[in-house]
Amino acid sequence: MAKMSDSSFPVIYQLKVVLLGISPMIWRRLLVSSDSTIADLHYTLQIAMGWEDIHLHHLAWQCV
Repeated sequence: MAKMSDSSFPVIYQLKVVLLGISPMIWRRLLVSSDSTIADLHYTLQIAMGWEDIHLHHLAWQCV
C-alpha cells in the first residue's frame, strides 16, 4: 500500500478501469483521492461507466 505523503493533503491515484471480455476494449481513467472509501470508488465507477447501479462488477487490482 502506498504511504501517505507528509503533508495533510490526500494523494491522488490514477486508476485505469478495463472491462474484460469486451471488443472493442472499454476502459476509463479515474482520478481518486487517497481518502476515498470503497463506497466512493463504487459511486465514481458507476458515473464513469454510465451505469445506473444495476450492473454486477468485480474489482481486481493490478499495481503498476
